[in-house]
Amino acid sequence: MQLRLLASLCCLFLALCCQATARTAAPAWGNAGRQISLHSAVSLQSGAGQGIGGTLLAFFNRLGDSSWSVGLHESRYAYDLIESVHVWTLCLFFGLAVMFDLRLLGWTMRSVPVSEVARRLLPWTVLGFVVMVITGTLLFTAIPVRTYQNIFFRTKMVMLLLAGLNVWIFHSGVYRRVTTWDVASAPPRAARVAGALSLVLWVCIVLSGRMIAYNWFDCDHQPQRPIINFLTSCVANQPEEH
Repeated sequence: MQLRLLASLCCLFLALCCQATARTAAPAWGNAGRQISLHSAVSLQSGAGQGIGGTLLAFFNRLGDSSWSVGLHESRYAYDLIESVHVWTLCLFFGLAVMFDLRLLGWTMRSVPVSEVARRLLPWTVLGFVVMVITGTLLFTAIPVRTYQNIFFRTKMVMLLLAGLNVWIFHSGVYRRVTTWDVASAPPRAARVAGALSLVLWVCIVLSGRMIAYNWFDCDHQPQRPIINFLTSCVANQPEEH
């Protein structure tokens, strides 16, 4: 019942964000918007003819020029609200994931069966993850090209894939035999390794996500090292305008 209520509130929040975007979007981009648009055009031209990299840049450039993306980025309230909810649900998910990982390591709640910890925490963990992904997607949609070419965003995506792979291996492997070690204060080595990897990966994910806003490797900050331009799909073939 509680999860259904929270899901309904999430849907209501997204509907309000859509309404706020429609009402507060400015007809013109303004100085910041024009800078992002110019950056998108330069990035697109520099990435043209580079196979899948150029194709993705073209797609995200069109997405960034769409009325939905512009309205979301220019909105007075929607972007800030979505970012706030993203951080709140990140705290919910990360906190619960850390509690479960610490139990797998045998560092806390050692007298509580692992299956009981999972049963109590998993529904809220899943809810936090789902809302976090939805709000994160909306934040990406607001500034797609600049975010796509952000080296910390790409690092975050790689870490997310590794974290998902770690969860899949854990649940399809050692957790299938949880009844044999459920009440053990120190779970088997495979479970402890999965818990340790989860902790490390999610710390890196949170750090990378926070650094997205403080990226000093932007494509419009040239010259950059060749390895940086390669990792961000950026080619500095045009001088900066002053």
